[in-house]
Amino acid sequence: MVIRPLSKPVHKALDRLSLPNFSPRNLSLRTILIASCAIQVFSAVGLVGYFSFRNSQRTVQTLSAQLRNELTARIEQQLKTYAETPHGINRLNGDMLVQQEIVVDRRGASQLLQQIRVAPYINGVYCGDEQTGNFLGVSRADDGSGFQMMVSDPATDQQMYLYGLDIRGNPTYLRERVGQYDPRVRPWYRKAKAQGRAAWSEIYLDFSSQLPTITASLPVYNNKMGNQLVGVCGTDLLLSEELRQFLQSLQIGRSGEAFVVDRAGVLISSSMDETVSVGLTGLIAKDSEALKAFESRHPLVRDTAQYLNQRFGKLNQIETAQQLNFKLAGEPQFLEVLPFGDRYGLDWLIVLVVPEIDFMQEVYANTRLTILLCLLALALTILIGILCYHWVTQPILQLKQAAQAIAKGRWDPPVQLNRTDDLGDLADCFNIMADQLKESFTTLEHRVERRTLKLTKANTRLKQEIQDRNRAELALQIAKQQSEKLLLNILPLSIAEQLKHSPGVIAEQFEEATILFADIVNFTPIASHLKPIELVNQLNEIFSAFDQLAQEHNLEKIKTIGDAYMVVGGLPIPQTHHTEAIASMALRMQSVMPQFTRHTGQPLELRIGIHTGPVVAGVIGMKKFTYDLWGDTVNVAYRMESYGRPGKIQVTPAVYERLKPQYILAERGEILVKGKGKMKTYWLIKEKVTSNSLAIALTDY
Repeated sequence: MVIRPLSKPVHKALDRLSLPNFSPRNLSLRTILIASCAIQVFSAVGLVGYFSFRNSQRTVQTLSAQLRNELTARIEQQLKTYAETPHGINRLNGDMLVQQEIVVDRRGASQLLQQIRVAPYINGVYCGDEQTGNFLGVSRADDGSGFQMMVSDPATDQQMYLYGLDIRGNPTYLRERVGQYDPRVRPWYRKAKAQGRAAWSEIYLDFSSQLPTITASLPVYNNKMGNQLVGVCGTDLLLSEELRQFLQSLQIGRSGEAFVVDRAGVLISSSMDETVSVGLTGLIAKDSEALKAFESRHPLVRDTAQYLNQRFGKLNQIETAQQLNFKLAGEPQFLEVLPFGDRYGLDWLIVLVVPEIDFMQEVYANTRLTILLCLLALALTILIGILCYHWVTQPILQLKQAAQAIAKGRWDPPVQLNRTDDLGDLADCFNIMADQLKESFTTLEHRVERRTLKLTKANTRLKQEIQDRNRAELALQIAKQQSEKLLLNILPLSIAEQLKHSPGVIAEQFEEATILFADIVNFTPIASHLKPIELVNQLNEIFSAFDQLAQEHNLEKIKTIGDAYMVVGGLPIPQTHHTEAIASMALRMQSVMPQFTRHTGQPLELRIGIHTGPVVAGVIGMKKFTYDLWGDTVNVAYRMESYGRPGKIQVTPAVYERLKPQYILAERGEILVKGKGKMKTYWLIKEKVTSNSLAIALTDY
């Protein structure tokens, strides 16, 4: 007897024993053994590496915050020293000026020379006299050759003279005549005098060095003379190379930077080698202006300033110390901003920015090493798992191969393990089971063949019955669609749906609807000369055009009576602009009439009447349904048509009030209407287009 292979579902079920699947039941034993070891090793190493990385990150953030706090504190202390020195010199000079130890003439130059030598960042020390307008000062020479005396007094005719000084402060030779100079009109003098206390000037670029400079000024009063203003002393603070060198001396990570800006963003100093002035024409110093941090050529300074401006809106919004994080070119940055000021009005920002990579480089190196060790451990685990798999699963694989052979219809090869352990007993049981399965399968195949034959016959009968039923349902559906289509040709959609769900009398009161009656003028005598088919075709062509217009304007055709046409707006579904829609359709009806000609070749004309008011609408009839309207509004609309003129559209005052904002209408006057008496009516002319439309339309009437 020939034994056919097992059915495909059984065969596929056995094949899935060796395929890795997302379901644990369908995974192979090899996959489970290797994956279990690999997952444990990978999880252990990965978790250790992850927590190590997270702890390192937190430590780095803490240390970086401490470092930034320490560095900004050192910068703040240095700036305090810079800012306090000029005011100390001013106070000293003010006291000596009151005590007349300094006279604002050439004899006081030696004292000022000693003071300017105190610090290299002091660029000039000077005083101006309130009574005489005299001025005396000592500044660093523009060419760096030493110091020079600045004097303006009666001896110089109140012009600024610059003299060279020897080491004792005595003038040697005239270096330059600057021009007329009165210190009392200078900004530094006027600001201190106006405030009545020590003050700072705005930051400006020194003419010769082109470095940011700021002037500290102090008004000097004589208390013994009724607190009289004696003069004003000033000291120029040069934010010079010493401040830059101090910032560069700070260990700000590996590539971090520090800079100082004022609230307008002007770069006062930075730890980078960058010119803090930018030339406008590149020719002379006066064409230069202070460099703003937003315009720095160093990306770290420029982008940091732009980030602060975007984050806070303006730099003057930063009122307290801030520790922030942001990204520059995708790289995280640590940022600290510290406001710096003094009691004299100084208001700057100390900015410290350090790339995160400066602190995280070693952390990233340790992370890479952890990943490498994880991969090595994973590879070793997989290798050991493969060896264990072969040692444990070789007998199981032989059983699997024998089962696959049975699934393919090969019953002969027995399983030969030659083992006395549990797997050997399993192989003997498998061979016995295979023999029993072979016998049962043969019996089952004969039984399945008989059942299959019966099932095929039953299936054929069932298919035939289904086809017959489908044809009957299709015919019923087509008949139903045709019936609904005929019903919609007679009744509006909403009325038809209502009638289908609730058979019976349908009637509804509408507070406002607009009715149009149209009549083809002199069509009855024309019809007497037409053949019946020609008459029907002519009316069908005209009324079909009217039906299309009614559909476009969302209006409801009620009926045709001979050569008359009735349409309504605002029902059965209420709408707001039904009067305007009726008016638009009436004008369109008049415009399409010229294309329909009489048998004589002359175009036909319409007489149209429109009225707005309450109506009753409903369905009458038991077998032949008709949707119709009743009420005085219907009668008035009909009278408007019957008392109208060929080619005209006559409307009532109610329609006139609704249409006059958008349409041009002309008053016809009073006419005698049956059942109503005298009634003022109007002609509908056209829609408003331009200011001249009304005058042009009225000339036609």
